Amino acid sequence: MGVPAHVTVLYPFVPPADLDTSVRHALACIAAEHRPFDARFARVGRFPKAVYLAPDPPAPFVTLTEAVAAAFPAFQPYGGVFDEVIPHLTLVESADVDLDSVADTAWGHLPFVRSVTRLEVLVESPDGRWHPRWRLRLGHEP
Repeated sequence: MGVPAHVTVLYPFVPPADLDTSVRHALACIAAEHRPFDARFARVGRFPKAVYLAPDPPAPFVTLTEAVAAAFPAFQPYGGVFDEVIPHLTLVESADVDLDSVADTAWGHLPFVRSVTRLEVLVESPDGRWHPRWRLRLGHEP
């Protein structure tokens, strides 16, 4: 679907047609207030129909989620369905895949560390594919 590996900060978000300069500026200001950080991925987690990697520390992702949700109160994490936001990097989401096998394989590739240096806005096109709209550097003035 064109979605790169990522940890979601806020979904759902502003529809693509409404992503204007004021939205970009608000996000750029949020990004500027947060310094880049390293995230270590050393644990495989499970949701009922998904396998994910859990970032450590999770707090910088939670803080970004809270900041973006506060700036855009009409858009709450996962539509407000869950009481707690669990930062995660989804490996697979499917009812048709052997999730135990995916999880077992993933353990063999851990741990690894990645630098988180930007807040990226992805948009879904009419064909269902996702594309980057904006890449906003953390810790830099807009």
